Amino acid sequence: MAQNDKNTEQRILDAAGEVFHSKGFDGARMQEIAQHAGINKGLLHYYFKTKDALFDAIFGIALNQIVSRINIILEQDLSLDEKIDLIVDQYMDLLLKNPMLPRFVLNELNKNADKFIARHFNQKVKSSFSKFPISVNEEVSKGAIRFIDAHQLFTDLISLVMFPFVGKPMLQTVFGTDNNEYKKLLEARKSHIKEFLKAAMRV
Repeated sequence: MAQNDKNTEQRILDAAGEVFHSKGFDGARMQEIAQHAGINKGLLHYYFKTKDALFDAIFGIALNQIVSRINIILEQDLSLDEKIDLIVDQYMDLLLKNPMLPRFVLNELNKNADKFIARHFNQKVKSSFSKFPISVNEEVSKGAIRFIDAHQLFTDLISLVMFPFVGKPMLQTVFGTDNNEYKKLLEARKSHIKEFLKAAMRV
């Protein structure tokens, strides 16, 4: 693919990401995506023949941003504490830059989970995630942490990171915070989540 083609395709993906993340599949229009990318609709259809094809590419990129980072961490020879620290840090950094990402992924998964899970959650992903229970059980057997169900712990970890982004409108209303104050709360969450989880695991 020529460089100009790559640049055009990347502009389309960047524009489509913005539109799909904010409006979802149903609310997004190909004409709006073309305008955001600075091209005509005919050229957009040359690269992505259907809205479904473009959406699938964007959803795959979004999901990969979330899942691949965790996979890389879980593959490393690190202690459970170190893995938790890295997952929290990298997840929070990613979502602070892309605050619409978790709501977009969860909304679309809820609409058509079977389709997206079958296409984007391959065996490598499942194999990497299986290493987390191993790390937890090793710490339990050494007496370093109390018995805790690894699936519950991982669910706690992901929920503590993701919910403040998904539930932002509700939490901002409850707390009475503006966007700047809420961003500071999110930035402070990194250390809070790590300390909270480690305290919960200790004997």
